[in-house]
Parts: sequence; C-alpha cells; structure tokens
Amino acid sequence: MMMLNPVPQSACKGLPVFLFSTVFRLAGLATLAMLLFFPLYKGRPEGWIPLAVSGGLAWIVISRQAVITRFRMMIGKALDLLTGFGFLSLALGIPALLQVGLVFWLQPSPSFDGLFVLQEAEHLVRTGQMSPLTYYAPGQIWYYGLLFKLFGATPVVAQLGQLPLFLGMIFVFYGIARRSCSLATARIATLAMAFYPSMILYALVTPYYFYLYTLMILLMVGRWLAVATNRGGVGAAFAGGLAAGAGALTKAVLLVAPVQALAFWLLSAKSFFQRRLWMAWLLFVVGMGLVIAPWAWRNRQVFGEPILVCASGPLVFYSANNPESDGLYSPLPDETHIETPDEMVRHMRYCRDQAQAFILAHPGQFVRLALRKLLHTWGTETTYIELINRGGEAMPTLDPALRFIAQSGWGALVMLWAFVALRALRHRWQASPLELAAAILVLTKWVVYSFYEGGARHHLPAVPLLILYVVSELAADKSSDMA
Repeated sequence: MMMLNPVPQSACKGLPVFLFSTVFRLAGLATLAMLLFFPLYKGRPEGWIPLAVSGGLAWIVISRQAVITRFRMMIGKALDLLTGFGFLSLALGIPALLQVGLVFWLQPSPSFDGLFVLQEAEHLVRTGQMSPLTYYAPGQIWYYGLLFKLFGATPVVAQLGQLPLFLGMIFVFYGIARRSCSLATARIATLAMAFYPSMILYALVTPYYFYLYTLMILLMVGRWLAVATNRGGVGAAFAGGLAAGAGALTKAVLLVAPVQALAFWLLSAKSFFQRRLWMAWLLFVVGMGLVIAPWAWRNRQVFGEPILVCASGPLVFYSANNPESDGLYSPLPDETHIETPDEMVRHMRYCRDQAQAFILAHPGQFVRLALRKLLHTWGTETTYIELINRGGEAMPTLDPALRFIAQSGWGALVMLWAFVALRALRHRWQASPLELAAAILVLTKWVVYSFYEGGARHHLPAVPLLILYVVSELAADKSSDMA
C-alpha cells in the first residue's frame, strides 16, 4: 500500500486503552458482517452487487501488486504538486458544484422530519416564536430561520443552505487531518471525505440536523485532540464545549458529550490524576453548559420541568421499544393528540414508563430488537435515499442508482475499516488518539441506537472520523509488521 511519510502519533497505553480499542476493532468486523448479511436479511440478493464494487475499491486501496502500487503513487505525487489553494479548490469546489447541481436538477420536496422542521422554521420567521411543544431540537430550526429571513422560505433555500455547513465540515476535517497526519495523507483523507457519496447526497433529503450536527462534532473532536496532544491549552477544551453545546441543541443525543470527552482524555492520559486533564474537562462542561443553559431555561418556563433540549426523547424511546416495534419508527407514540406543554409532559412520562416496562417484561424481545436496530444502523447506507424525489415525484430509475452509489461508498469504507481493525488485532498494535476519538464516537452510537430507533442516518455523523482513522492507518508504515 502507499506509504505517505505519516506524522507519528503518540500511542495510548494501558489495559483500559487496550480493551477499549479491541472492542472498537471488533465492532469494525461486526459491521462488515452486518453489511454482508443485510441483503440476505432483506431478501434482496442484488444488494451484494454494490458490495462487490466496494470490494473492488477496497482491493485497489490495499493491494500490493506493482501496477496498483504505481497508480497510487502517481495519485500521491499529483496531490503533492498542488498548492494549498489548489487543493482546497479541488476539495471544496467540485463537491460544492455537485451538490448545488443536484439540488437544482431534482428540486426535491421535503417530507417527514425534514418537512416538519422546515415548517417550524417558517413559523419562527412568521411569528417570532418557537413551538411550545418543542418536539425537535432548535438548532436546525434557528439555522433555517436565519436562511429564510435572508432568502425566503423555500425548500431549495433550505437544501442549498446545507452547502456552507458541508464546506465547513471539509475545512475543519482538513485541519484535524493536517494535525494528525502527513500532508499527503491529510489530503487523501480530505478528498475521500469530501467526495464520499452520502456527504454530497444527503442535502437532498432537506436534513433536520445532519450537516450542522456533524460540523459541531468535528469541531468538538478537534479540540479533544488538541488537548490530548498538548497542542492546545484548556481554552481548547472550553471551545470544544461550546461546539458540543451547539451540537446538542441540534441533536440532543450529544448531551452525552461530557462523558465522551472525559473518557477520551482519561484514555489518552498517562495518569488519571493530571490536574490539567480535569481542568480541561471542567471547562468543557462549562462551555457546553453556557450554550445550552438559555434554551434549557426557556424550556423550564414553558414546561415547568427541566427539559434540556427537546421533548421527543421519551417518545422516540417508546417508538423503538414496544410490542409492535420492529426496531425502526413506530407510530404508537404519535397516536396521542397533544396540544399543550402540560399534555406533552404527561405523554413524555407515559412513553418513558411504557418503554421501560416493555424492556423489563420482555428482555428477550428487547435484545432481538436491539440487534435489529444495530443491523439497520450499520448494515446499510441506503435508507435515506427513499426521501429523495424529483419535485415530489418518485424516481424509478434514479433511485436504484443513488442507492447503488451510496452503498458502494459505505461498503468500501467498512471493508477497509475491517481490514485495518483485523490487522491491528492480529498484531496488538497500540491505539492512537485518533483511533480512540473514532472509537468513542462509534461505540457511543452502538449503545445509544441499541435503545433508540435504528437507521442508517445515525452512523453518518461518525463517517468523517472513520475515514480519517482508516486512511491514517492505511498510510502508516507498518508493513514490516505484517505477516
């Protein structure tokens, strides 16, 4: 494989690190198993066709045959010749043109959550008020509200509004990559992320959190790494907390960020009792709290109870855990008509209690549902394609093509993840800070989406860091250790 003179990353040592990284590497192998099983589970053997393409792409990346190696070296040399401006023009410009072109060509009509969040943003612009029921996190609603105030409230404005966030993701990703890898490796990883099919296509579903949420995750993880590698002071931790707070206001699951940050810094540290580590974590929590506090106070005034971000959590929990659930969306919690905040609070309690009672009374069924949720979350990347349309009309020809492209990209990434994971397991290589950061994001999602509704969209925010981890591992000169 192509060796790109990587910047050495200090390895993280100790039994907790070994166990944690081992679980993450096993998760890579389990994800490959789910990917290969999913077509059989759905009764669609044609689903193995894009996976065959994925296998070919993965083979090109890892093959040691001379022709393939020379081809990869030519690409590396071509990237080395680009100036910084030229590279960013390539990494930002072409994906932007592709995304804008697709939006104007298809002009898809939003549906489901994307439509509801868009409507709440229209209501905000029209009345200056947020919905008192607060089903959705406010971050994307505020962002759409700003766009609608400036450019008008249309689906095309909402879809094109993803572009600045997507470009921000690429730019922040490149910054993380440059601090973690060699120049050539960082450029390859950035191009892989910028041209990753779902990163471009997802704007067509009129997202209700993805690009804004993923941008905040990248900003947060960048600050984690800065603190862990002593490239940033405790101020970097505070900035990471600000990003985490903004991310949590976009998707409430990121309320787990303080636990993630502490786990990352403890695993990365030489000692659990470093004063700098605990000060960094405290400032991270303070920064996150400062962002969330005003909205949480508003919710306290509306509901009369502490609700940090939004009211949907217990409803989604019940949707995923009830006798009628298949592990995905279930309409059961939405069958109750809610008109007031008090009614919403009572319904939240009811849904939480019903879901907990179901889990305790039917542990075997819950485990089966959890496995099904994981399969739908990690075994495919095509489910969001059903939300893409052309002016509200179905696309019988284009839909299979988009599914093929999306699944081929995800399949190649998973196969390469499994390859580097198996190699690391065989040789018991120590984990880098970058691997630990990716592991924390991924394994958190494994836990969360064992309890909540599964779906391919849930793994997408972890894809950028998975790409960086995989590319950095492939570029590392460990060939002498390979048997």
